[in-house]
Amino acid sequence: MDHIDDHAEGGEDLPRATVALCPNCHALKTGGTVTEEFRALLPTTALARHQELLPDAR
Repeated sequence: MDHIDDHAEGGEDLPRATVALCPNCHALKTGGTVTEEFRALLPTTALARHQELLPDAR
């Protein structure tokens, strides 16, 4: 699990502000080599996958 907006930089410390990342994506994100476009895709992609896998969950 990783904070979408870096917690150390003031990002929320709530489940809705985290995303599960594979080791490769986590390394890219925490290594500082990602673009804002990549960071913006994290919550929308995670939500879409959640809804796809668990359509009845809220």
